[in-house]
Amino acid sequence: MEDAVFVLAAHVFLKTSDYLLCLDALERLFGAVRLQYLLLFLAFIRAAHYWTETHPELTLEDDINKLLATHEALAECILHDPEATDTTTQSLLDELPALRLKADKAIGLLAAIVDSSEDAIVSKTLGGVITSWNAGAERLFGYTASEAVGQHISLVIPANRSDEEMHIIERIKRGERIEHFDTVRVGKNGTALDISLTISPVRNADGEIIGASKIARDISQRKQIERELRDSEGRYRMLADALETQVQFRTQELEKRNSDLRELSGLLLESQDAERRHIARELHDSAGQTLTAIGLQLARISEGAKKDPALAEDVQTAEELVQDLARELRTTSYLLHPPLLDETGISSALSWYVQGLAERNTLEIDLQIPDNFGRLPSETELVIFRLVQECLTNIHRHSGSKLALIQVRREENTIHVKVEDQGSGMSPERLAAIQSQGTGVGIRGMRERVRHLRGDLVIESSGSGTKVHATLPLTTSFSPRKSNAQKDVA
Repeated sequence: MEDAVFVLAAHVFLKTSDYLLCLDALERLFGAVRLQYLLLFLAFIRAAHYWTETHPELTLEDDINKLLATHEALAECILHDPEATDTTTQSLLDELPALRLKADKAIGLLAAIVDSSEDAIVSKTLGGVITSWNAGAERLFGYTASEAVGQHISLVIPANRSDEEMHIIERIKRGERIEHFDTVRVGKNGTALDISLTISPVRNADGEIIGASKIARDISQRKQIERELRDSEGRYRMLADALETQVQFRTQELEKRNSDLRELSGLLLESQDAERRHIARELHDSAGQTLTAIGLQLARISEGAKKDPALAEDVQTAEELVQDLARELRTTSYLLHPPLLDETGISSALSWYVQGLAERNTLEIDLQIPDNFGRLPSETELVIFRLVQECLTNIHRHSGSKLALIQVRREENTIHVKVEDQGSGMSPERLAAIQSQGTGVGIRGMRERVRHLRGDLVIESSGSGTKVHATLPLTTSFSPRKSNAQKDVA
């Protein structure tokens, strides 16, 4: 590189045809200021050589002799140019003012750019002494250049961040560049300033790091916005947490109310079943006994009315009406609470109910229940009976189906009850309303009964019919003892 530099310099000295190109290359390589120093130095060597030629008593200094001995091109240009005269040196010296003016303009432009920058631009030595302080630094920190230059950079560094400056200097010494480093500095009035730093090492002509250049940008507004955003996020999180707490509280309250409602519903169903048992018992006992007494009385009257054919016929009609009424009361009593359910279990009760329903209408019912089905807890048997009863009532009233299939089967810990028909089914809107538990008193009653036993009820419907499937857990074994209500009915 040195050889190439001095070859270019030789062209400049000799004013060859490539003189201007070489001068431009040197300026790009060194810059306007350093090129001025180089030309002055070479001109000095040239002039010194002629002085030694004119005055033998004068000699060149050792460093000049070493330079000329090292670079033959330079020595040939300066010492052995047969055509060179002192006019060459004078020509170079004549060009120096123009070069100096050009360098001054470059330096002035650079200084103007630095001074007009909105950012603070500060340079310092590796020891931390401030060497330059632009107008942006004056505006940011409040110190004038005369107040800051020559002071230690700790002038604007908070006491609790002194270690930070030492860390930065160590990185600069290693030749590292630090970009967009957010930190805090302090102004002349003691105000803390949020700034972003970009720090670069400053090198001398030999490439040695002699200091650092800092560009500081005020980011107080950005930090304020960030703080406001954090505060806003904090308030939002607090609001969200409060809302979540309210939701949880409301959910718990709703769950408690639903639990209370389910408990009340269960109590109502129990009360309803108890009332049905009571009415069934009254119909069976009181009304049944009264009708039996009326029947006996009519039988005696019939014996005495044989002599009067008209009276005998009326008595016979009355007897038939009493018998019909007795059958209706017995049927109603059994429908309210079939005694077979308590006496022999769900299998016999369903068989009796299905047989009686088939006799009273044209619905064909296929009941599938194993012969050895056995007994279940009384509460479970009652739920199964009411479930089948409600399903068959809905099939008879609404589906238009001529066939109903009932399946009751048990697994180790589960009872499955399925009721299907081949009717017109339900509309999607009606099915959606039922599945959302928003309609149907009978279906809501079935759901509550199944839920009370911790079971599950699924209803499916299409144009080919409706299916109802109930799954009931069987967690308790059957006890042969009868409850008080069962004893009353029996």
